[in-house]
Amino acid sequence: MATRKKPPPPPPRRRRDPETARAEILDAAERLLEASPPDAIGLKDVARAAGVSHALVSHYFGTFSALVEHVLTRSIRRIRQEALARLQAPGVHIDTASLLDVVFTALEDPLYVRLSLWALASERPLGKDSLPLREQGMRIMSDAVTARILHDRPTLDPAALRARVELAHAIANATAYGYTVGKEAWCAALGREPTPAFDASLRKALADMLERYVLGE
Repeated sequence: MATRKKPPPPPPRRRRDPETARAEILDAAERLLEASPPDAIGLKDVARAAGVSHALVSHYFGTFSALVEHVLTRSIRRIRQEALARLQAPGVHIDTASLLDVVFTALEDPLYVRLSLWALASERPLGKDSLPLREQGMRIMSDAVTARILHDRPTLDPAALRARVELAHAIANATAYGYTVGKEAWCAALGREPTPAFDASLRKALADMLERYVLGE
């Protein structure tokens, strides 16, 4: 009969300032969530992995769901900052394809996809204090994209452009998420294997369509 392995001992507890403690708790939660779905772990597991008390994790984050949402929020902010850095880089040509690359690259991260789907499935986006409402990341990105396009094409109508950018942003996200989750089944339905070449073709077609729509061409 195989002996059950004991879990590794938790890291020794030590005094740390609140900002460091919060960051280390989030790091520990992220490591656990990379290995297991949210429903398979809890606050006590995170506290053990971070080398802090269960009470401290509860003090900083409240519920386990809120902790998972904080992990997801941190990931989303990293992705958004990368996209904003591209948009705001002086003298760098920005096109729709390069911005779509940020979205599709993010969706290659299994942890990001897992937590995003978990948040959607748990209906957390529906609350009045939900992550999408608090962050309004799509609004921030739509503002930045509109400003960048107007910088390059100042003759475009700002209000009409902003409306098209918003819709294009929603279409891009819907397509990227849908393709990431369903591409195996969709490619099978087309009688073909999913390949990097097909992925690239889809991204290019999407970028071309969205760019023509946004610019009113």
